[in-house]
This record gives sequence, C-alpha cells and structure tokens, in this order.
Amino acid sequence: MITAPLVILGQVFAASFAAGLNLYLTVAVVGLTSRLGLIPSLPPGLDGLENVVLISSAALLYLLEFFIDKIPTADSVWDALHTVIRPVAAGLLAALAVETAPLHLQIGIGLLGGLVALAAHGTKAGLRIILNTRVRRRWANTLISTLEDLLAAAAAIAALAFPIAALAGGGVFLAVLLIAGPSLWRAGALAVRALRARLRGFFGKRSWRPFAEVPGVLRSLVAPTPLGQAEPRAIRAAATGLRGVGAYRNGWLVISSDGAAFLYRSLGRPRKLVLETLRPTRVQKGLLADTLQLEDEHNRSCTLYLMKDGPSAETALADLITTLE
Repeated sequence: MITAPLVILGQVFAASFAAGLNLYLTVAVVGLTSRLGLIPSLPPGLDGLENVVLISSAALLYLLEFFIDKIPTADSVWDALHTVIRPVAAGLLAALAVETAPLHLQIGIGLLGGLVALAAHGTKAGLRIILNTRVRRRWANTLISTLEDLLAAAAAIAALAFPIAALAGGGVFLAVLLIAGPSLWRAGALAVRALRARLRGFFGKRSWRPFAEVPGVLRSLVAPTPLGQAEPRAIRAAATGLRGVGAYRNGWLVISSDGAAFLYRSLGRPRKLVLETLRPTRVQKGLLADTLQLEDEHNRSCTLYLMKDGPSAETALADLITTLE
C-alpha cells in the first residue's frame, strides 16, 4: 500500500531534480532509453517522450547547451534564461506522469516537481556565478558541467529504473541543498537580476538610478534629504563578504547626504549597512556585472556587484571614493 506512492514520489523527485540541472539531457535520455526498452515503460502521460522528433530536438538542444555550459559567463547567461523554462517544464512533466490521478493530486505533484527543479536549477546557477566571479578558470566550468551532466543522466534513469533508491538519494541531496542552498540560490538570483539589468542597459542610458526606483521599504531606511542637498542616487547591486550581510545578497548601493550604504532584505526585513569604514581598492568590468573590491580597516576584502543598468564602474568608483573620503 505504501510502495506505490513512494515509487511515484521517487520518480517525480529524481526526474525533476535531473530536469533542474539539465532539462534537454533529461528528456533525451528518458525518451531514448524508454524507446529502446532499457528502462521500465513510461507512464501513459509521458509516452510522447518516445517520439523520435522530440528525442532528436532535445538531443540537439543538449549539444548546444553542452558547449555553452563550458564557457565562463555564457553559462550564467544560459542559466538565467532557463530560470523559468526548467522548473515549468519539470512541473508539467510531473503532472503528466500522474494524469490519471485526481486534479488536485496532479496540481500538487506538478508543483512539487517544479519546486524541486527550481531548487536544483538555482543551485547550479549560483555555483556558476561563484565560479565565474571567484575562480575564473575555464577548466573549473568544464569539470562542474561534466559532473552535472552525469548526475542529471543518472538521476533521470534512476527515476524510472530505481525510484525508491532515487528517493533516498534525493533526500540526501535535499539535506545538502537546505544547508548550502541559500547562498547558492542568492547567487543564482544575482545571475537573473544581472541579465535583466544588462538588457535594460542596452536599451537605455547607463546612469545612477533615481532613488524612487528603490523599493519603498528600503527607501525608508534613508534619512530625508535636507533642503539644498542632492537627492540620493542608487544602483542595483549585490554584495558578498560584507560582515553580517550573507553571501551574494541582492540589494541596492545608495549614495545620499549621509554617505554610502548597502540596502537589502534579510528574512523579509529591510536592512541597511553603512559603508563608511570601507575603502575601494579595485574595479573590474564583467559581461553581466562589474565588480568593485573593498577593504575594511582590518584589510578584510568584500565585493560589490554593480548591475549594468547603472553608471559605469569607473563613475561608480569615483563617486564612492568621494563619498567615503
């Protein structure tokens, strides 16, 4: 009586995890191995995965992803573009796998599949951002990409051939994600945010953003501007290495009459970190975001990621230096 639900849960969990890592490889592997009779038959709702055209299309898209995934920064752009695609596709596949179940169960299973895929995708995307901004070695991207592909293929096959074992393995991965996931997920969110800002930068003038663009709950942390003083200026940013802020925290860099500060949310609450004790040391341009290195009085280093719809890195650095002096 318990085995059947566990089998379904194991299949959904493992397949969704695989799709979150590499959707096209998962579809190609599951469809091809099922068509060749190498794994148990697919649920009726997923018979379409055995279609030759679908398998071929997924394989071609996987080959494209295989090469893009090995190129630093290009892999982060690809992941950002798939932030919606992978979870939604995984959710639809999960729902189709139980198409004979009542509607509320289909919706629940679909949501579970989408959330698992989103967690896996966010972890993958976050890891790539860290590699691209910290390690900056192509061999690292190649190694991680290859391991991800192998893990996705193994999870996809295990989902149908060994669902109970896949569920147990999924529990271990879930525990790991709950421990290491938050920082990686914030880094993944940084990739999406940076891509959006990069696109905005293409179609508009790069400059300091009006303070009105900062969310109201964060604007309330900045004191009202005295008469005769310039309005605060802002730029979308993210920070890592700032004490007490958390790794890869997304927020806003704001320069006002009170000085420079990093505004962000933590546990749903607005927070403000004044940067007056920090000194800029180095700026580096990037494809998705520019990075600004800062040091505190104890020579501890931290990094600000400046989004591409704001001022140039040199302008931001000059204004920040003037403010902090």
